[in-house]
Order: sequence, then structure tokens, then C-alpha cells
Amino acid sequence: MAQSAAASGADALPEIKHERTVYSASGGRKTFFSFVFLILLPFFASLPAMIYMRLKHGLFFDAIGLGIVAAAFFILMFLVVVELLFSLRARVELGESSVKMTLPSGRGPTPMLFYKSYEVPYDQVQTVETRREIYGGSLVPVLLKGARLITKDDKAIPIGYVSEANVDPAFPYPEIAKKIADRARLPLIDRGNVRRSFRRKFFGIKGGRVNEVDTVDEAQIADLNQSHHNVVMGLVGALAMLIVIGIVDDLASETPIGQTASAGVAASGKLAPQKK
Repeated sequence: MAQSAAASGADALPEIKHERTVYSASGGRKTFFSFVFLILLPFFASLPAMIYMRLKHGLFFDAIGLGIVAAAFFILMFLVVVELLFSLRARVELGESSVKMTLPSGRGPTPMLFYKSYEVPYDQVQTVETRREIYGGSLVPVLLKGARLITKDDKAIPIGYVSEANVDPAFPYPEIAKKIADRARLPLIDRGNVRRSFRRKFFGIKGGRVNEVDTVDEAQIADLNQSHHNVVMGLVGALAMLIVIGIVDDLASETPIGQTASAGVAASGKLAPQKK
């Protein structure tokens, strides 16, 4: 009798109403990356023609230099496109009874170009997990805090990763995972610190059980963070120095870089004669 009364009393308890929470990029962020993409697109599209014209007129040295610039520009445009797509498409909505997510999906070198949408009722969530994944060696380590949920039919759904060196305030994935666990009335499980293979992650190879996951303590984490900071600052300093050297060399040169192509074309005698 006492057990049945307790059960009926538990059933009579009102359900907890959760406030609807939406995580998405701000309008300013979407506008900024759209503007940057549109500004850079004309110059990027003209690079093949510029390289072709230099090769056509025998300016091979200029063509090689422009090719290097084009390669760097391609990487820059790829990153801009990734950020633009993420700003426009990524979204997490925590509703009263389910979570709706549109997030990057897949593995391999371009996971940020493909997106997948999910809608998971809270009563179908089995576990919500977080863990810190460490890629690279001690020289240039990358530390990512990842979160995922596992449904009752054993389907693993990645929520996302956030870099500890550059936290995205629009998508704090550990915080999102904690709120999903609270609404599903489950504890948030922390899987600790693990070391992962960048090669397997980049090429979309699922990790094995041997030599794939190694535990890392907090002292090693602090050392890796400091090493990452030192390497990044060194790269930024080297890049700034190269830019300064290039500007000074261009100003000191009798023929600036921007005039080498026209001067070379004129010297080749292939310009059409001007009509009087």
C-alpha cells in the first residue's frame, strides 16, 4: 500500500517546464563573414587569369610568386567559406520535450562543409558525455573539448567540439551538453582527457582500442597549453616580421612589386602599339 501510494504521488508530480533556448550565430557574425566573402571573391576568381597572363608573356618568376599567393589565398577562402556556412546553418534549439540540432556532420578533412539535422526527444537520450581530446605532439598540440549524446538505440550523435584556446561563445558545447543532460534528467558523464590520432581524425578513420586513446593528467594538460601558446605566438611574430620585411623591401626597391608585371610585358614587346 505504501509503495503504491508513493508511486501514485510520484506520478502526480507536475512535469518540469524548461525554457526554450536557442544557440545560433548572431546577425553581426553572419553579416561580417558574408561581407568578407563577397569582397574577396572577385580577386580570388581573377587569380587563374592573372597567372595565365603572366605565363603567356613569359613572366615565369612572377607567375610562380603569384601561384604561391594563390595557394595561400585558397586556404584563406576555404576558412572563410567554412565560417560562413557555420554561421548560416549551425543551430541548436533546446525545446520543452526535445532537442533540435543542425550541426556539422561526418569525419574526414572537410566535416565542416556538410551538415545534418537531428531531433531527439529527451526521453530517448541514454547518456550525455564530454571529454577533452588532444591531437598532435608536445610541440604543437591542439586541445578540443568535445560533447556527444547517445540515444537509447545506441546511436551516437556528436554535439560538437570547441577549442580551449579559442572558445566560441555562440556555441559553448560543454554547456549545451550539460543542459541536455539536465532536461533528460541524466548526469553529465565526463570521460576525462584522451590523446587522439590527428591522422585518423583527418582521414575519417575510426579509432581502435590499441594505441589510440591514452589518458593524460592535468599537469600534462597545463604543459601542452603553454607549449601551444608559445608556438602560436612564435608563428604570429614570424609572420609579422615577414610582412614588415616585404613592405620595406618593396619600398626600397626601384621597381615596386606591383609594377614588375607591366614592366615585363612592355619589355617583351608584345603589347599592342598605341594608335595616334
